Amino acid sequence: MTMVDRRRARYGARGGNLTPLEAKKKLTLPIYAMLSGQAQASYPGSNLASPSSMVSIVPTASSCVNTPDGRAVGLPCWVNCKQWLTAVVPVLQDPRFTPQNAVITALLQNQWQVYLEALGNAIAQSFSDAGYGPVDK
Repeated sequence: MTMVDRRRARYGARGGNLTPLEAKKKLTLPIYAMLSGQAQASYPGSNLASPSSMVSIVPTASSCVNTPDGRAVGLPCWVNCKQWLTAVVPVLQDPRFTPQNAVITALLQNQWQVYLEALGNAIAQSFSDAGYGPVDK
């Protein structure tokens, strides 16, 4: 990571802190892509001496990442590493949203928007619980 990237992260551009509402809008589809196996986390700039200050969500393959209704997911997506650890990882580990959950499988086949709304609300609540602001509707 270059000095310019660090400066951007500090002043709210790529990798800057997100509010719960911003996180819901920006991260719902990329996190869905991760949960469905179409995307993965990347830690650019990490080395043995220090971890990366930003996390990038990138496609697992060179192909386009799509939702069940055919929308493309805009990747890469950048998240501040502290927010990643405190607010995103708990949602990724939540058993309510894993593809192995039979209820989730049924929702993805029949009611995609219900699943997406529940995932977005969980992201916003996780960011609020981590202290990044109140959950706005």
